Amino acid sequence: MSVTSGQEALVIENLQERINKQGLSEDVIDYLCPMINETSIKKGEKVIRQKKLYPGYVFFKSRMNDKIWYVVRNTPGVRLIVGAETKPIPLSEQEYQDMMRQITQSQERSELNIPYKIGDVVLLKHGDFKGMKGNIKELDPEKGMVVVNIEMLGRLTPVAISIDQVELVN
Repeated sequence: MSVTSGQEALVIENLQERINKQGLSEDVIDYLCPMINETSIKKGEKVIRQKKLYPGYVFFKSRMNDKIWYVVRNTPGVRLIVGAETKPIPLSEQEYQDMMRQITQSQERSELNIPYKIGDVVLLKHGDFKGMKGNIKELDPEKGMVVVNIEMLGRLTPVAISIDQVELVN
């Protein structure tokens, strides 16, 4: 169902409360606002934050009947229910499994996605070597670091630096 963006958790809470008050909780199996883990580097530290897979949408699994349909339609924050006016369109089992697989994979994968590859030319943005260019020699996704070979005094010198402190040179 489509809900007010940013209010997904509140809508789920309201929906659970209303379903329980009506004595319909045995007909509702699950509520879901799918979240995935996104890894980034902030100030040299690896940060994992949760991101909504489908912002503005909440999923729930139930044995649909007229009472549940009425409660869902009249829950504050629910904008519309995907489907026809009289009946929601259920997710296929394959769509549900694909969504759950995405969530599981994001939680298992805490490795940082580095947008560079070995051999790329990058510009150092911070530190003692600010403004110098070099080639990426090594990538360390676990630590969010790259090793860049820069030329100093006619020799290549490896410098380990956080990925947020370099930028790709076109």
